[in-house]
Amino acid sequence: MALDQAEKQVQQRRRAMPEDAPTEKPSPVMLTLRAHDGTEYPYPRPEAKATFNNTDGDGISWARWSWNPVTGCLHGCDYCYAREITMRFKQVNPAGFTPLFHHERLSAPANTKIPEQHREDSAWRRVFVCSMADLYGRWVPDEWIYQVHDAMHLNRMWDYLLLTKFPARYNKVDLPPTAWVGTSIDEQKRVRIAEDAFRKISDVKVKWLSIEPLREPLEFSDLSMFDWVVIGAQTETWQGEGTDRKLVPAFGPPFEWVARLVAQAREAGCRVHLKPNLVNGHPGMQLPDEYPV
Repeated sequence: MALDQAEKQVQQRRRAMPEDAPTEKPSPVMLTLRAHDGTEYPYPRPEAKATFNNTDGDGISWARWSWNPVTGCLHGCDYCYAREITMRFKQVNPAGFTPLFHHERLSAPANTKIPEQHREDSAWRRVFVCSMADLYGRWVPDEWIYQVHDAMHLNRMWDYLLLTKFPARYNKVDLPPTAWVGTSIDEQKRVRIAEDAFRKISDVKVKWLSIEPLREPLEFSDLSMFDWVVIGAQTETWQGEGTDRKLVPAFGPPFEWVARLVAQAREAGCRVHLKPNLVNGHPGMQLPDEYPV
C-alpha cells in the first residue's frame, strides 16, 4: 500500500508541472582575466576552442582574419573604431576599453583552419593581430607580448599583421619571421619615430606603413625602409557614453595629400593599397573639381 501511495504522489506532481517547464541553464564556468594594472575581471569561459575571427564585413580590407589576445587601448584617439565597437557591446568586454589579456585565446593560431576552397589564396593566411588593441603600447606588460609572440612562433603557417603607434618596442622583442610589422601614422609627429624604428628592423616578412586615417599632409624623409604603404580616410564613429556621447565625423583627405604619398611610395619601390573608404566608399577623397575661368 505504501508503494502505491508513493506512486500516486509522483504522478500528481508530474501532472502539476507544466508540460514545457523550462530547464535551468547551468552557470558558465568563469575565467579570471587581468588588466594591465592587475585588476581582475570575471569572464565566461568559451565553450568552443579559440579560433580567429573572420573579418568579412569588418572593414579590414587587407586580412581575412583577426585575433585579439589583448583588447583595449589607452591612446585616446578621438576617431577610434575599436573603442566605439567595444563600448557598444559591453557585455563582450568586462573591462570596457581597459587593456585586458585574454590568455584563453592564445591557442587560436593552432585551432584555425583555412576553408578548403581558399587554401591557395594567400590573403587567407593573413591575420590582423590585436585589431581591438595596441599590443605594443607602453602600458602593455612584457609578459603579454612574450606569450602572444610564443603562439606566433609556434604557428608559422600564418602571416601575422602587427600594427602599433609605438614602433620602437619592436626592437626590444623577438619578432616572428612571418610577421608583417607595421606602424600607424595619422599625424606628422609620428613620422620620425617610425623612420628611426624601422631602420633597425630586419628578418621579418614585410615592413609596412598604415596611414589611416590621413588627417594632415605628411612629409617622409625616406620610405625605402617600408615594403607596403596603406592609406585610408577617417570613417564616422560615435564616441563616449550617455550625455557625453558625440559624433566624430568622417574625413576624406584632399587628393593632393594622397597623390604625393603614392608618388613617393612608388619612387621608393613600395607596394600601395588604398583603403576602400578612400576610393569608392564614404567619405572618399576630396577630389579636385576645378574649371578654367
